[in-house]
Amino acid sequence: MGLEAVREEIIKNAKEQESALIAEARKEASRIIKDAEAKVREIEEKNEAEAKKSIEAIKKQALASGEMESKKLQLEAKKQAIEMAFEEAKKSLESTDSSKRESMTKNLIEKAKKEIDVACVYCSRADAKFLKGIKTENADIAGGIIAENKETTIRVDYSFDTLLESVKEFEMQNISKLLFG
Repeated sequence: MGLEAVREEIIKNAKEQESALIAEARKEASRIIKDAEAKVREIEEKNEAEAKKSIEAIKKQALASGEMESKKLQLEAKKQAIEMAFEEAKKSLESTDSSKRESMTKNLIEKAKKEIDVACVYCSRADAKFLKGIKTENADIAGGIIAENKETTIRVDYSFDTLLESVKEFEMQNISKLLFG
């Protein structure tokens, strides 16, 4: 075999090895690309699932927040309605005609006398005329009485404001049921 034949054999082997290496590199590159594409799909699917979960969680949170705000607004509206009802009741008591007002004042003084030895009564100017024979003092109240004993150590408060607050405090649940079912 001559030098030329050896050279040709080396070039031929080198080209075959080059072709084999290139084919192997192409196979490897193709496998890497397929793996990368599979990873990308897997990440995209995972991200999509996480995004759906996040969206659902945000929806639930927003819905719960909206429901809570709605209940808060409803509660505030009910509270305002009850306050308005008590304001109307107070106005009604304040505008009661004179004969009914006299009757209420006398009933309140009798109730106070059952609790303490009444020596002085604080009341509005309009109600003082109904309390003959009892020491009265003017008080800045809409109606009703505040009775006090001789020693000024005990007072019973039957003013309209206090009576309405007492009714509100002890009957709030019943009032709420009556107004809102």
